[in-house]
Amino acid sequence: MTTQLIGSALDRVLHSKTFARSRSLQDFLTFIVTQSLEPDQNLKEYRIGVDALKRGGAFDPAENSIVRVQAYRLRAKLADYYQHEGQTEDVRIDLEPGSYTPVIRECAVVTTLRILRFPGLVLDVLPFDPSPATKPLAFFYAVFSGQLDQLLRAGLRQRHTGGNSRLHLQLDLRARSGPWGTRTITYLSDVDSRCVVWSQARTLAPVASIPELEETLGTAGVETAQAVSKKIHALLSCNG
Repeated sequence: MTTQLIGSALDRVLHSKTFARSRSLQDFLTFIVTQSLEPDQNLKEYRIGVDALKRGGAFDPAENSIVRVQAYRLRAKLADYYQHEGQTEDVRIDLEPGSYTPVIRECAVVTTLRILRFPGLVLDVLPFDPSPATKPLAFFYAVFSGQLDQLLRAGLRQRHTGGNSRLHLQLDLRARSGPWGTRTITYLSDVDSRCVVWSQARTLAPVASIPELEETLGTAGVETAQAVSKKIHALLSCNG
C-alpha cells in the first residue's frame, strides 16, 4: 500500500462529519498515522502526550491518563466513521485495544456482516442498525464491539478443541431511543438450528445531556459485551 493511498484515506477521515468537531482526535490520529510510516517510529505514550496532545515536556503518563482516554475515544470514533460515513472506504485505519500503532489495511470487499473466527467458534455479527441513528447510539456500539473483540480474543486465543467441534453463532444487537430512554436488545442465535439461544433486553432511563448519555451508553456497552462473552464461553463449555 502506498503512502499516497494512506494519506488520502487519512484526509477523508479527518474531513468527515464524524471528526469535524474533534480537533484533538484529528491531531492524535494524524500523529500516529504519520509516525507509523516513519522508519524510526516512536509511538510511546509520552511522545503522543507531548507532541500530539501538546501537554509539554513535564507530561507524566503515570500521573496523567489523557493519552489512554483519547485513544479510547479515537477507537470509538473510528468505529463510528467506518460503520456510517466510511462504509465504502477501500483503505481502513483502526486502533487496536492496548496499542498506539494504527492498523492500516485495504478493504477489497465491503461487507455488511462481520465474521469473527476463534478455535471452535464462528461468530457472525449482524450490522448494527439503531433507531434513530444517533451518535450516542453509534458510540454505544463502538464501545460494545471493541470490548467484545478484546474479551473474546483474550479468552479464546489459547483455546484448544478436539475433533471437528465447532459452534456457529449469530449476534444481533439492536437499540431504540426515545423520550422514555434507550432500550437495547441482544440476541445470540445458533446458525445451524436457527434458534435463539440467549437474549437480553435493557432499558436505560433518559438523561439530561449528551455527555451523560454517552457515559451511560458507554457503561452499557461494556456490560453488554461482558454478558455476551460470558454466555459464549458457557455455550462453548457445553459444546465440548
